[in-house]
Amino acid sequence: MISILFLTTFLTFLVVRQYRKARKLPPGPISLPLIGNIHQLVYHVWKNKGVVKALTHFRQTYGDVFTLWLGPIPHVSICDYEISLEVFVKNGNKYKDRFLPPIFLHASENLGLVTSNGDVWAEMRKFALLSFRKIGVGNNLIEEKLLEELNARCAEIDSDSVNGKSVVHTSDFFDLTVGSVINLILVGKRFDDHNKEEFRGLKYILDSTADLFTVFDLTVPVWVLKRFFPQRYARIMKLQTEIYDFVSREAAKRYEMVQSGEYNLNSEDPQDFVEAYLVKIEEEKNNNMYTMKCLKHVIGDLWLAGQDTTATTLVSGFNQLVNNPEVIKKCREEILRLTENGTRSLKLKDRAESHYLNATIAEIQRHASILNVNFWRINHEPTVVKGYPVDSGSVITAQLGALHVNDDIFKNPDEFYPERFLENEKLINQVIPFGIGKRSCVGEYIARPVLFLASGSNIEANQKKVSDVW
Repeated sequence: MISILFLTTFLTFLVVRQYRKARKLPPGPISLPLIGNIHQLVYHVWKNKGVVKALTHFRQTYGDVFTLWLGPIPHVSICDYEISLEVFVKNGNKYKDRFLPPIFLHASENLGLVTSNGDVWAEMRKFALLSFRKIGVGNNLIEEKLLEELNARCAEIDSDSVNGKSVVHTSDFFDLTVGSVINLILVGKRFDDHNKEEFRGLKYILDSTADLFTVFDLTVPVWVLKRFFPQRYARIMKLQTEIYDFVSREAAKRYEMVQSGEYNLNSEDPQDFVEAYLVKIEEEKNNNMYTMKCLKHVIGDLWLAGQDTTATTLVSGFNQLVNNPEVIKKCREEILRLTENGTRSLKLKDRAESHYLNATIAEIQRHASILNVNFWRINHEPTVVKGYPVDSGSVITAQLGALHVNDDIFKNPDEFYPERFLENEKLINQVIPFGIGKRSCVGEYIARPVLFLASGSNIEANQKKVSDVW
């Protein structure tokens, strides 16, 4: 009898506590103590065949700002651009910190760019942006390297052709091309016939890590994994270490050469990101933020943030273009006009006049929407979003996948229609595949020029020859 009374009292306490907390948050489905809305989210993901459509269902039911409880933690989702702009740009300082899975924080030790918060994140982001500018990312450097890379890849395809025809696996082609450009920017080394296997080895490790993590791994405290699932914990940590060691091998070699006097750093004109970072290490020897250990994590994060998302977007774009030949025709006509009938290569300086190509790339990114569920941010103080109170300790994000198919913003969102961005020029700003605000993806500064030049150059090349593409 006492146990029944105790259980009833405990459950009543949980229900009342949940109700009081929910009153301080935007609307959402009725949540249960302890499990929240997990059961409803799983059901709608299954029913609607995807997380984006499930989130769209909640948006249509509860509005552009709604709350889902994932276990005992409320998650506030924003599916509107203007509200996201107000929250994450105009009031960005309130939402600088990411809500990170415990295992990520444990593995990164709050180092790097993606899985860090506070002063370390702010310093590394500032350094990365300044270094990209210094080594020419976004202008001549990346243009030159990407065009060289595309020409080299096309030459390889031509050499393998039979009777003038080639079979190209688009995912392999774009994976290697993007990976090679990123590696050039970071460590000054491309992947060619002699070291392609290095890239394939890295890609295998990255894919293995992505396949390994489950919702369970990302939510439970680290001590639970260590104590009750030691083999799984060991495997996760082993793969993470392998990734960071692999991508930073060239940096480690360079650092040893600097220490031995075999390599002289050029502080005025660093050749790549690693050289810029090593210069910083030498300049700030007493700053414990600039260490080889932190460099490992920064390089790993830039790889993870840039390679897979950019390559996947290019593959998605290729498939969209194949299914919409009229779009290819319009892009090609514009590119020929800009390149003087194809007598020169497409350049980054042409972006300002590439209106239809820019619209096409924006539509590709909107459809690809690689980050279906965006990284969550923590609010450390009570705030208001679209008139709704949001209590401190909540987590909040702009749900990019649901935002990009919001039919109040993008009419007929399932249709591939680049003209929508020409009919409403302001609409292109509401495609935010790299996130928004202070925690938007740093890899954007590499990805945008790569997407422009790779997409434009491939459309231009298709004028000259047709390949069988798988």
